[in-house]
Amino acid sequence: SPQQQQHSLPKGSILMKRARAYLLRASNHRNKLRILVTDLADTVPSASTAKILYQTASAHPPTSIPLFHRLAADSKIAQSKFRQIRYRHDMYEFALLHAVRDSLRSTQISPDSAYAHVLAGECLAELRKLKESNEYYRRALEIDSGSKELYEMEGLMAKNRVSEEFMEVARASGFSGDTLRLALDVAA
Repeated sequence: SPQQQQHSLPKGSILMKRARAYLLRASNHRNKLRILVTDLADTVPSASTAKILYQTASAHPPTSIPLFHRLAADSKIAQSKFRQIRYRHDMYEFALLHAVRDSLRSTQISPDSAYAHVLAGECLAELRKLKESNEYYRRALEIDSGSKELYEMEGLMAKNRVSEEFMEVARASGFSGDTLRLALDVAA
């Protein structure tokens, strides 16, 4: 029966499947997040457009009140879109945190599973825990040094190192945690 099959699956395997499902959910949230950010970027006037509007209102005072009302209405729309972005980003991170939790638990339950360690590395990399991600990739390579994915994991570890260096430069340049996380999540 299906209930017996569910109990016959090792708990580590179930956690890995659930972590993979949370990663997929996070990917879907990230795709929707990208659409929302693009939509917001398309609706916010550029600095040059704002300058032209200001110059027009200054040169033609009767147009200033309608322009102000239009900008105020557009600002409310932009605030609403930003709230949608914040919500979607929170859902993205929520799914990632669950994926990380399940994947890390699966490595504890199945410490000799290279797949569990690779999955934990993937989940941690998505959460921008790049050094920790590389530790799990290294452990997967120790478990299964003859793995066909060896080259791929080494490439992922190199990518993590480059991303970590980029994040350090961005932090040193004054990007805050929230701004940096959102930018990386949308750009990734």
